[in-house]
Amino acid sequence: MIRRRGAPPALLALLLVLGASSSALAAPGSVTSVRRDVAVTEALPGRVVAVLSDVRIAARVSGDVIVWGGNVAFSPGGSVGGDLLVFGGRIEPVAGGRLPVDGRVATPGSLLQIYLAEMRRAPWEGSAERPSVIAGLRLIALAAWLAVALVLLYFFSSPLSRAAMSAESDWSGALAAGALGVLTLFLAAGAALSLLPALVAIPIALASAALAIVAKIFGMAALFLLLGQRLVKSVAPARRPVALAAGFVVLGGLSLVPLVGAVVWSVASIVAVGVALLSRFGQPRYRVAVP
Repeated sequence: MIRRRGAPPALLALLLVLGASSSALAAPGSVTSVRRDVAVTEALPGRVVAVLSDVRIAARVSGDVIVWGGNVAFSPGGSVGGDLLVFGGRIEPVAGGRLPVDGRVATPGSLLQIYLAEMRRAPWEGSAERPSVIAGLRLIALAAWLAVALVLLYFFSSPLSRAAMSAESDWSGALAAGALGVLTLFLAAGAALSLLPALVAIPIALASAALAIVAKIFGMAALFLLLGQRLVKSVAPARRPVALAAGFVVLGGLSLVPLVGAVVWSVASIVAVGVALLSRFGQPRYRVAVP
């Protein structure tokens, strides 16, 4: 028997991010919950996915247990046959007992290590991790990209629009500027660390890395907006959120394609840095003085 408490909120996007991490989610015997605490008191043949919910396990769960923003507590007789992934919560085993999980136990720190290891892996190399874990981490990363892009659009709508227009007018220039910009920042950081005292070199290296990261984030948001504006066939300010989301869906979806996705996202990242640098982060080229 599975009991749930609470009322579901409008968090469908987050549910889709976690739910899409495995096609097995929709299998019979699985449980998905949003803002509803879950208590598993009878054997469950599938898996449990909970968003902003606590989970109490008092019986056998044959599949994975994935919890975002909640705690997992074990009662006597409770166990997990698959992996236990808890992001943003704590795990409470039975007092005095070991954690009854047959698979991997992943928390934010271990999930970050898995994700970084996956980022370092070449696209053609095999992965030791479960495809469902990797897919889930990639979808969470894409969700973070969308959230950051929407925040940038909210606060810097006009600069993003100007940056998108500059990219549309000169794709090759943006690609060249991005490649040169990334190479220059990398060489600057390396030269500073090699030739200068640590007191000076470390701030220069950190500043170079920060500039590259900021340029990539801003430029990717501009690319999302540009692709979306072409899809919705509108550059009206009121349509920019829809356009940005549409462009994100296209580029983010392509990034999930095996082999090709890694290449597409890498090229887009280089172009994004170039877009940010060429457009001076969307600043107007001319300023009109008002007397």
